Formats: sequence, C-alpha cells, structure tokens
Amino acid sequence: MAEHSPEQDRFQGPGALSGSEGAPVDVFEPVTTQDRSPLARAFRKFREGRGRETISLYQDIVKPRQTPMMAHISRGVKYEGTGQHALAIDEFLAAAELEPDNVEVLACLAAALGALGRFVEADRAMDRALFLDPLSVQARVGEAILLFRQGLYSAAEEQLKGLCERNPSHGPAHFYRGEALNRLGRVDEALVAMEQTIQLQPRNWRAYHTLGMLFDRKADRERASEMYRLAGELKSL
Repeated sequence: MAEHSPEQDRFQGPGALSGSEGAPVDVFEPVTTQDRSPLARAFRKFREGRGRETISLYQDIVKPRQTPMMAHISRGVKYEGTGQHALAIDEFLAAAELEPDNVEVLACLAAALGALGRFVEADRAMDRALFLDPLSVQARVGEAILLFRQGLYSAAEEQLKGLCERNPSHGPAHFYRGEALNRLGRVDEALVAMEQTIQLQPRNWRAYHTLGMLFDRKADRERASEMYRLAGELKSL
C-alpha cells in the first residue's frame, strides 16, 4: 500500500472533503444535499448549465411568502378593480380583523365603502387611517377619492393636484384627478392627467375610456375611437 505523505496532507488541507468513493467533492456543493431541497435542486440546475430554470427556482426560494392578511388585501384589490365592491369590502374587513390598525387596509376599506355610497362608514375608516398615519400617501389619496365620490370635485382635484406633484408616480392620484377635471369641464388639463395615468397604469381600461370621452369632447373622433377600442380590449382581459 502506498504511504500517505505529509505533502499530500498539506495539499489537501484540513478542510478538504471527499466523497464516498474518495473523489473530491465540489467545495460549493452542500455536503448534506437532499433531493427534495429547493436549494439543492437549484444548484443542480446550475451545474447542468440550465440557467433559466436555476433563476426560476431561486426566485421561488427568495420571494416573500404571502401572509393571510396580504392575501385578503390582494383579493380585495382585484375585486375592487372589477367593480365587485361588496366582495372587496368583505376581504378588507377580514384583513382588518387580523390587523385593525393597518393604514393600508383601512384606506382600501374606505375606498370600497365609498364606491357603494356608504360614506359614513367610509369616513370613519379613513379618519382612523389618517389618525394612525397623517402623512400616509395612500390615506390622503383615499381621502380625496372619497371627496370625488361625494361629488366634491373641486375639493378632490385641489387635494389630488398637490399629491400628484409630491408623488408623480402615483397612478390612482393622476387617474382621479383626471376624472375630477373631466367633471369640472377642464378638458385639456384632464387629458394631461389621463395621459400621465396610462403611462403609469397602461392596463387601466377606465383611463382609456375617459380619454375617449375627452377626445370626443374635443371633436377628435379618430383618437376617441382608438381609446374606446383599447379600453374594450383591456376590459375583456
């Protein structure tokens, strides 16, 4: 049997690893790899040169897990987006039971209640949200949306104008400002607000529909027709 030399020990070092057959183990590979481990599967995909599959597996590993409250909010927002306000309210109320002082939940609840004309309850939820966080952009936008839904278009537009200036990437603020300007007959300003909206929210079919109405008011039939077409396509998705 060949002697084991000190030089070999120095070369391998005290941290060197070897497999069951004596073959060296890759230093980047977990020693206790399990077939069912997502990290181990991602590593194997990487070793096999399957880059896209590796990225997908890693994204699944690191993406945040949705909490029950987040799930309620997500469903509520989807219902709200399709006009199913009663179902949205149920989801937001369920979320509020889990976190009664969550400003986002209270603002969403107030908006959904306002959409059904339940303004007393909406104002109560919004007041609570603003008490908890007077600087919350979402709550301030929600407060302006309630003004809009109560027909107070001038007050809503004034508040939304300031919010849009301070938060230029807030799509709903631009959208409801555009809607308020449309109700006030300020067509050119409404067009600017709605065009900003579709840049921020390219799938907002209501914004395209309002743009169609605005172009109609300017007697631009061709552009109005195009906006109505886009609104119909997006709504059907």
